[in-house]
Amino acid sequence: MPHSSELSDFEKGIIIGYHKCGRSLRDISSDLKYLKSTVAYVIKKWKVSGDCRNVPRVGRPTKLGDRDRRVLTREIRKNRTQPMACIQASREYCFNEYHP
Repeated sequence: MPHSSELSDFEKGIIIGYHKCGRSLRDISSDLKYLKSTVAYVIKKWKVSGDCRNVPRVGRPTKLGDRDRRVLTREIRKNRTQPMACIQASREYCFNEYHP
């Protein structure tokens, strides 16, 4: 199993499912190939808070929103050889047209 920074919500759910079925920490860790301390941490967090989902991290806001990213991707896919300056100019024209 490759080392990763954190388990996905699905993987944590599997651990909790094993725990609800009455499996021991050692059995869960050997079956799923996770460290026993990781399994214990997930179960402890679930018992205390009732939830074990990953929370979004704080940080700098993105320059482009989801909609802007989709529009830009669509423009690039139309003509992949188009220079970035042309894409920017058409993007600014569209923005000024919709946001006077």
